[in-house]
This record gives sequence, C-alpha cells and structure tokens, in this order.
Amino acid sequence: MSWAPPPYGPSGPPRVPPEQPPPADYDPWQQPYDPYRPPRPVSPRRRGGVLGALLAVLAAIAAYGKYALLFLLKFGAFQTLLSLLISFGAYALFGGPWFAAGLVLMILCHEMGHVVEIRRQGMRASAPLFIPFFGAAIFQRQHPTDALKQAQIGIAGPIAGTVAATVAFVLYGSTHWVPLLLWAYLGFFINLFNLIPIGMLDGGWILAVVSKWFQVLGLVALVLAVFWFGFSPIVLIIAVLAIPAMIERFRNDSLPYYRSVPVPARLAMGAAWLFLTGYLGFAAFQAHQILQTLVG
Repeated sequence: MSWAPPPYGPSGPPRVPPEQPPPADYDPWQQPYDPYRPPRPVSPRRRGGVLGALLAVLAAIAAYGKYALLFLLKFGAFQTLLSLLISFGAYALFGGPWFAAGLVLMILCHEMGHVVEIRRQGMRASAPLFIPFFGAAIFQRQHPTDALKQAQIGIAGPIAGTVAATVAFVLYGSTHWVPLLLWAYLGFFINLFNLIPIGMLDGGWILAVVSKWFQVLGLVALVLAVFWFGFSPIVLIIAVLAIPAMIERFRNDSLPYYRSVPVPARLAMGAAWLFLTGYLGFAAFQAHQILQTLVG
C-alpha cells in the first residue's frame, strides 16, 4: 500500500509554522505548544498585599471620612475630643501622663453630670469644652424658669464627679495602684473647689437659691485661698469674673425667679451642699494623707 499526501483544502497548502521560540511561560508538561494559539493574557500582578489593603482603607476614609466628620461636628463630640486632647497634652507637660489622664477623666465626669441633668429637664446643652488650666465648660441653649432648677443643674456636676472620685478611691483600696489614688484625690479636690459659692462656679448656682449673701462668702473664700493658702493667682481671675454675677444676684433678689422657690426646697438644697462639701473635704484630706505617705 503506497502512501499519498492528503488533498489540499480550499485554502491551499497547509501553513508552515513560523520559526519562533515558545513563550517564556511555556510548560511542555501542561499543554503542547501551538504557535497559532493567541498568547494568554497576562493579568497584572498584585503588588504588596498589605500595602494594597492599607491604600484601600485610606481610600475608604477619604470617601466616607467627611460624613463621619460632619457627624462629630453636629453632635459636639469632635470639639470635646479635640479640646480634651489639647488639655491632656498641657496637663501631661505639667504633671505627667497619669496626672493628665486622671484630671481630664474627672473633669469629664463632672461636666457630664451637668449635661445629663440639663437634658433630664428637657433642655439643650452643648457638649463639654475643655479649657486648659481652667477645667471645662458647657453652654446651656436654654435656661430654667426658676433658681431651684438651675441649682439642680449646678449640683449634678459635683455629684457625678464625687461618685467618679469615690469609685477611683475604692478601686485603689482593692488594687493599690497609685494612679487611682491620684485620680481620686484630683476628683475630690476639683469638686470641692467647684462648690465655692461664687459666680459661675457650681456652688454659686447651688446656693443662689438659698441666699444672696453666699456670693460674698465665696468671694472672701477665693481671696483667702490665694493670699492665705497659697493657691494659684489664676483663682483671682475667677474672683474678678465673678463680681458681675454677685452684683446681679443682689439686684435680682426680689424677682420671682428666686422668690418662687419654696423654703423647704431652699433648705434641702443648702443641706445637700453642706453634706457634699463635708464629704469631699474629708475624702480629699484622706486621699492627700495617703499620697503623702507613699510619695514621702
């Protein structure tokens, strides 16, 4: 039987494979080499898996971060956080990070007591704004209709701050971790100072419902604190700023804002101030004594 070549098709004789080497990724064990097969598309390599993930996260932050920022600005959390961090840095330079952490924490607890009471009364208030070396402040968008409600707002801060300081003191008794004792002392002292009955301090709001003469007592207490007990001269700034509020309290003493408060309510608020002042004074003294034995 003789061999004969196959007949040519309509396209003519078969094409002769070009003289070209196989591609670099050719694997003869996987598939035969076909020079007419189109080259396999090369997919781009993934470069740096961790870096790529980080870039994706940054892109998401860039895309959606502005909405988070608007949320924080709307509810005041951004201003509180930013001012808290600035105050923390200032206090850390002055007394170290543990001192700064305890101070801003106790101030925050104190101020949130005011915020909670304001909102409990159905009014609006700003988030706490920290002021380095002056504590913090909140701004009421609305004001109570009588001095008793304002006194309740005023005493809510020291109550919340006293609870926070007491918790720190109890935790120190269980753990003997010295920063907790420092935080407790700072909390006791801050809230005790705020109970001085003058101007914009909490004591001024609390005892304004009892008698106008407590404003004079508070002014004398601040002056003695600087010149007799060696407090910072910054306290004198508080005293000077409190003078207009003291004058206003005397001028408006006959208004229904004060006179409409029943006598039992006045006495109850005065007794609450007295009890809180006594407790904070005793607790601050005890914490200070323990700190002296540890440091000394």
